Amino acid sequence: MTARKPPDIKTIGDSLRHRRVLIALVLLVCLGAAGALSVVRHKTYEASALLYVDERHNSSQGFDLALQAGELLSHHYIEMATSREVLNAACADGDVAALVPNCSADVLTGHIRAGTVNGTSMISVTADARSPQAAAAIANAVANGLVAQDAQQVDQLLKPTRDYLDSELQRLDKAIADARQALAAAPPNSPQAAAGLAYLNQLQGEYDADYARRQDLAVEQFRLSGNLSVVQAAVPPTRPSDPDPLRYLAAGLVAGLVLGLLVALMVEYFDDRLLEPEQLGRAVGTDLVVRIPKAPPHVSSPAPFALAHANLLAGHRPLQTLLVTGATAGDPADAVAWELGAAATEAGQTVAVIPTSASNGVPHPEPDLTVIAAPSPETSSRVVRLASGGGFAIVVATAGSTRFRDAQRTAELLRRAGAQVVAAVLVSKNAGHGSNGHRSNGRRSRLGRG
Repeated sequence: MTARKPPDIKTIGDSLRHRRVLIALVLLVCLGAAGALSVVRHKTYEASALLYVDERHNSSQGFDLALQAGELLSHHYIEMATSREVLNAACADGDVAALVPNCSADVLTGHIRAGTVNGTSMISVTADARSPQAAAAIANAVANGLVAQDAQQVDQLLKPTRDYLDSELQRLDKAIADARQALAAAPPNSPQAAAGLAYLNQLQGEYDADYARRQDLAVEQFRLSGNLSVVQAAVPPTRPSDPDPLRYLAAGLVAGLVLGLLVALMVEYFDDRLLEPEQLGRAVGTDLVVRIPKAPPHVSSPAPFALAHANLLAGHRPLQTLLVTGATAGDPADAVAWELGAAATEAGQTVAVIPTSASNGVPHPEPDLTVIAAPSPETSSRVVRLASGGGFAIVVATAGSTRFRDAQRTAELLRRAGAQVVAAVLVSKNAGHGSNGHRSNGRRSRLGRG
């Protein structure tokens, strides 16, 4: 027995249950594509060099400011690692020039990436190439070029101040020499000598101050130039980073499952073929649906028909005439009629089975139950005429072949004609259609207890 549901209910569970083969096929295709891709793709190797960012000079600013300054400095180095200046310097390296033909900044762009190492003050420079040696050479050349470019920028930053101090020291040195000559030429203990000595001391003081500033500037340049240094050179990798068969297969598995589910949902939504008894029950509007399972050829399955006959007797009295028709021309109304007749015979009734090929009429003497098999309304209007006399009707459908709308149409037609649809039979495509030894050797056949 099945509860009635709206005819358009389709769930993810239905899709998974009905489209298992389709999902498996999509999954196998995706896995096969991922495996083939991992074989045909060119091998790519990655090598990384590590650089240390010295942030100790920011420690006097407080923790928060030092942390912010360090992040800004690291971001500056990361951006500078892929600049044209650094990449051109890397191409000028002898090892890179030998391993990478026609090397240029445009060629290296896209093969270099830089980033901070989580939780540290280090920057990793990673290069990818077709050979392990080229990947390591490029990573080391870019790291060294980054250090050199940083030192060059520091030198350019301090150059105006350095040039000014150097020119001042040269001017003061010449002025001191001239003052000494003038002091030597002045008479001893004369006002000229006293003034010359005072002027010489003034120049000497200015010189000492500028010289101290020049020394501080040199120390600052040395410290700033040491902010960035290579702490670990890149080494040639032993295995390629791409393709990675496990990663490709994992991606293919995920993609196959997602794509398979989407395809299954779409097919389930648009495919209205009857696959479950519940679907047939919703289509014909009945709670009694019998499913005939798959069975070897010429082997009948009497149990479902016996149960159906028992339910019909219990719920619909008097049950004298039963009209059996297929939802479509391909549904086995005759086979179901014979099986129902056999089930009624086993229950002790006398039964007359009128196949679809028989002429009109009811056998005499009148049996306990007459089972009339009528062609589908797709091929004949006979079922409509038979249903106009009232009585009970059964709609037969084939799993995976009959469509929801066809079964619904046949049931509605029977109801409009005057029959009461009391049950439905869903027959598997290869279900046994035997008749328990009975054959319709004539136009009609009578079944009874021997």
